[in-house]
Amino acid sequence: MNIRSRKNLIPDRQGMTLVELMVGVTLFAVILGAVMMFLVQSRRSYDDTRDRVQYQQGLRAVISMMTREIRTAGCDPEQVGFDEIAVAASGALQCRADLNGDSDTNDNSPDETVSYTYNPGAQELSRNDGVNNMVILRDLTNVQFRYFDTNGNELLNVPLNAVDRDLVRSVEVMIAGETESGEAVDLTSRVAMRNI
Repeated sequence: MNIRSRKNLIPDRQGMTLVELMVGVTLFAVILGAVMMFLVQSRRSYDDTRDRVQYQQGLRAVISMMTREIRTAGCDPEQVGFDEIAVAASGALQCRADLNGDSDTNDNSPDETVSYTYNPGAQELSRNDGVNNMVILRDLTNVQFRYFDTNGNELLNVPLNAVDRDLVRSVEVMIAGETESGEAVDLTSRVAMRNI
């Protein structure tokens, strides 16, 4: 076989035209842009969900702690007699319990006299355990305590006086806040007091 016949066997390899190359690059850019937009949106959605879950976990942990302490309010093994609820306001609650059985709620043993106070200016919820005052939640839009008697009727004249505080049988705690992305999150729990 000579050189001319071999040349005829090899197809013509001229390549792509500039127009074909531009069309290919444009299609690739459109597809890449769509994929990138999808990935960015997915990441934002993931971050928002993660922030919301972390914020809710913080709220749940605080509500769980408050529930435990409100339920133990009034624990008086020596039957000395004291105010189970010493402060009952819309943004503040103080509950007492004699957990170590030493006939008082004023010693240095933490958690016998516990106060929760919401500061709307700083948007913080503080907990004072009789020894330390500590901010336990930040970036809150509202914290509200509501008080109910034996029949489930709300006691409305807050802050409650001593007579009305003696009627309290359950406390409703509502905590509301915002995640970093601006999504509103709130939790509400009604706690029955066991020791009254």
